Amino acid sequence: MLVSICIVQVRQLSIKNFRCFTDFEIQLDNRLVLITGTNGSGKTSILEALHYACYLRSFRTYLPKELLHFEHDTFFIKIQFSDNQSEVPFDHELQVGFSGKKKLVKLDQKTVNSYKELNQFYRVITLTEDDLVLIKGDPESRRHFLDQALSLIDPEYLSMMRNYKDILVNRNALLYTKSTDNDSYEIWTKQLWNQAKKIQEKRQMLLEVLEKKVNQILQDSFSKELVTSLQYKPRVKGYETYEFFKESQHNLQAQEMAFGRSLFGAHLDDITINFAGKRSKHFASRGQQKLTVILLKIALLHALQEKQGAAVLLLDDFMTDFDTYHAEILMEILTKLPGQLIFTSPVAAGPIEDLLKKRGAQCYQIGSTRL
Repeated sequence: MLVSICIVQVRQLSIKNFRCFTDFEIQLDNRLVLITGTNGSGKTSILEALHYACYLRSFRTYLPKELLHFEHDTFFIKIQFSDNQSEVPFDHELQVGFSGKKKLVKLDQKTVNSYKELNQFYRVITLTEDDLVLIKGDPESRRHFLDQALSLIDPEYLSMMRNYKDILVNRNALLYTKSTDNDSYEIWTKQLWNQAKKIQEKRQMLLEVLEKKVNQILQDSFSKELVTSLQYKPRVKGYETYEFFKESQHNLQAQEMAFGRSLFGAHLDDITINFAGKRSKHFASRGQQKLTVILLKIALLHALQEKQGAAVLLLDDFMTDFDTYHAEILMEILTKLPGQLIFTSPVAAGPIEDLLKKRGAQCYQIGSTRL
């Protein structure tokens, strides 16, 4: 049963044959955790395992075989976690195994057959340096952010996306063959337009929520002069009905036949992110870009809390670039969030550790002895 005010907290992580670890276990006894260690010690791999157990994919690679420890063909992740504030040490146990190109997921010893079953209990939002692609990267990166966010907030969104991709594959197959079957073209075009519109509406609604929450944080904690805008940019825009779209795109079929693929749809859309009235991609400083990204993730946590419940926030060496002033403000915002926060940092006894220690954080240092 969903509990909208639940607190998700990882209590213990065990991993075998995953990245640099053959057999590793860590106890997490606090809502605030800092893991420090030199580069290559395994800090990011710990967060990667926690992330993988939520999404069944890594934030660093699409290929599970790249997660395997050298000369092994299986890996195993076990997470014991609580989704409330009771005194029971471990309310749930999540197991994820990979072997022979197959994944097996169990929650409380029962096989998990859908993402919805897993998402109901265990939710993670991850923030890494690579998330700067939201600002600097290509449209696919920004679409991925929206789709992943919506899959957390609304598990039915995954079915919507699968349906869309099936339609797109069939329509592209028709276009690739240069078929002159106009009836089939009309059927697949209408289906793609209708499904794309549903996805676009979901994405636009989420952007409106995130924009409102980001700007509220900026005004409350930073400056009333700072404003962020998030604008959804469909490749083909301004057509509220399929009939109007069809009448306005006289040359679409000929163009698509020439290219052999669909030239409209949700898979081609983008987002424009502006900071203080200017395009963040071109005009925002690195600090402003990082601030925008972390506030987007915080806004997403708030949106998720309202719809599904709290999540674990993983921050992989994302705070070290901020000066003391901004780091203190962000730490104040972060530590007020519902749910667990797990930070990594390459430097021990630094300003981030000091800020976390003041708030009672649990600190681990990974070295050659693995804790």
